[in-house]
Amino acid sequence: MSFINTSVYSVTLSQRVPVSLFLPTDRTSGHLRPPKGVIYFLPGLSQSHEDFQNYTAANRYAMENHLAIVYVNAPYSFYQDMACGFNYYTYITEELPDLLSKMFVLPQDRKHRYVCGLSMGGYGALLLGLSRPDLYCACGSFSGCLDMGAMLEAAKDNEDYKRIFSPAFSENLEFKDSANLFKLAEDMSKLPPEEQCRIFVCCGKQDNNHFIYKQNKNFHNFAINLNLAEYKYMEWDGVHDFSFWDRAMMHSVAFFLKSHYDEKKLKLWRD
Repeated sequence: MSFINTSVYSVTLSQRVPVSLFLPTDRTSGHLRPPKGVIYFLPGLSQSHEDFQNYTAANRYAMENHLAIVYVNAPYSFYQDMACGFNYYTYITEELPDLLSKMFVLPQDRKHRYVCGLSMGGYGALLLGLSRPDLYCACGSFSGCLDMGAMLEAAKDNEDYKRIFSPAFSENLEFKDSANLFKLAEDMSKLPPEEQCRIFVCCGKQDNNHFIYKQNKNFHNFAINLNLAEYKYMEWDGVHDFSFWDRAMMHSVAFFLKSHYDEKKLKLWRD
């Protein structure tokens, strides 16, 4: 397996951007197979693109399933084309996959492309998956900020939070339909099942960080009434930390591949 830390020049962002990759094989002999799929991972608000691979077994889960992972770096963007900042949404959905396809042997077709993330990245993963189901076959949110409208409304009365959100959503914290996961899920549910992005959502039952658990329940109660092709929600005891997100990654890999990988791992752990 290979661990690659590099940087690419982005025309969209007008700067050189760090990118970290995990590739499941680096052997030059025997049967060299391209990855089964590629997961684009989106980190949380205060994290770098390296934190998740350092504090979880994500790369091992990917190795055991012959998957590649691209760890994206998009600080404080909420994965938007920012109101006062950079066009990270365009960079991640359009430019980055094209750049990486020219540098590495990665699956480029929708059928083998997934996106997931935690906290801010959980919101971003659903934002990308629901708005561009033509690019991603499945998306996953771990403790995601899924009710962004409620978060922006609360931020209007808190100057510290307003400074965090305003670069992405403007000084007035404008909340457009293009950023609303509830609206995007409803719109996507009108597509034929084979054209929809499959959705995985999980959250810790004790996650009271910025009322994340309540946000996830709000989204879940809305999503279960939509005509979604495939939607899975999970919750278990946990908070906003890497212990929860490690297990979330294991479940998401199983969901992406439609396998029983997580059940086998849990049985192994219990035994």
